[in-house]
Amino acid sequence: MRKSIYVLILLIMIVGAWLVSRIWIFEPGISSDSEVVQEPVTEQEPDPEPEPVFEPEPEPDTGDEDYSLAEQDAAEELALRRNAVLEESRLLFRGYFYDEAIELLNADETLIDHETQTLESQIIEARNGLVRFDGDIKHISFRSLILDPAHLISDSNDRTDTFNEGFVYQSELFRLLPQLLERGYVLYNVNEIFNKGADGSMRRNAIYLPRGKRPLILSVIDPSYRHGIGFANRVILDEHGELATEVITPAGETLITYDGDVHLVVDAFVQENPEFSYRGSKGIIATTGHLGIFGYDLLTDGSVQDAIAISNMFKENGWLFANHSYTHNRVGFWGPESNPDNISFDVRRWREAIEPVVGSTNIFVAPFGFLLSGEGMQTIIDNGYDIYCTADISQAITVNNTHVIMGRMEIGGYTLARHADILNRDFFDVASVIDPHRPPIASR
Repeated sequence: MRKSIYVLILLIMIVGAWLVSRIWIFEPGISSDSEVVQEPVTEQEPDPEPEPVFEPEPEPDTGDEDYSLAEQDAAEELALRRNAVLEESRLLFRGYFYDEAIELLNADETLIDHETQTLESQIIEARNGLVRFDGDIKHISFRSLILDPAHLISDSNDRTDTFNEGFVYQSELFRLLPQLLERGYVLYNVNEIFNKGADGSMRRNAIYLPRGKRPLILSVIDPSYRHGIGFANRVILDEHGELATEVITPAGETLITYDGDVHLVVDAFVQENPEFSYRGSKGIIATTGHLGIFGYDLLTDGSVQDAIAISNMFKENGWLFANHSYTHNRVGFWGPESNPDNISFDVRRWREAIEPVVGSTNIFVAPFGFLLSGEGMQTIIDNGYDIYCTADISQAITVNNTHVIMGRMEIGGYTLARHADILNRDFFDVASVIDPHRPPIASR
């Protein structure tokens, strides 16, 4: 019995070992008879390969970006230079500097383009279109400007009547200058109108201006600045070396202004309107001597040097100087009883005291407008004054062999009131210029 059990156990172990061996060697697709059976395989699309990513190769640094910026900067700089040349050329053109404007436009070939060539063509056309002016040449003159009319009016006396008759208000000058421009007047150098020819005799030169323009002589007489409150106190050079006026107010305050007298107002007007001045000409400053000049007494070296510096700046700005006598004395000098010896003394003193300050001149603006004759006039001519200006508004220009005589219109309260018809006809509309608060002119 026990032996049978052992046999049974052994048999079970053998069968179990066989089963284990079969399980261990079994693989799918392999039969029990060891033949290889290929299981059907479903064909699958292979996974797509990733597309290659091509990184651009870095380009060599050639500095193109910097070069482009440099080109842009150069183009902008060129444009700025061209615009500056165009602007300056237009100003020259407006001031009748035709050749100078053309020369400037062509000075730098790199700046020439369609715009510069167009402007050059306009300038050439204007220059070729100038016409000769053969009409009457007008001469107007002013004394110092009244800056504070209220102060003068409140202090009415004979002196105030003199100011009222002989002077213009600052506001009136502001209003009349644009009207002169509108009527075609152009400030002109009197020495370019009249001078001596090859034979030594005086002559009137040909004047060429744009059609509708006419020359104008402007003068400012007796810039002594000794008129007191209500007028400029003196002319100075400011911290930048520019001309200015020192004005003392009724309250005693000292102001620095740039429109305190005729010269500075005219300078500013021409700067804004270059066409009002032929090639930079302004006018004539006719100086006396016994009261100094420009507010300086000339009794000290310092005042002389200040006056010289101011005179030089005026000349640089286009002004001429004239002798308006040293004494400005009617009795025995510049009147019906003029004495040739007194005339000689006066001329000599002016040349000693004033000529070193303003320089030599050939222009004489007669005090009180008095027209000398005989020996007195010959003294003026012998001293080199070949342009003689009276104050006779009806005086026609006379060109003699040795000198020229021309009348001038003094602009002041008297002429505004008594000669409004002439001013209206020839220069400006009096009603729109005259200050409504100006006192009436005293009867003579």
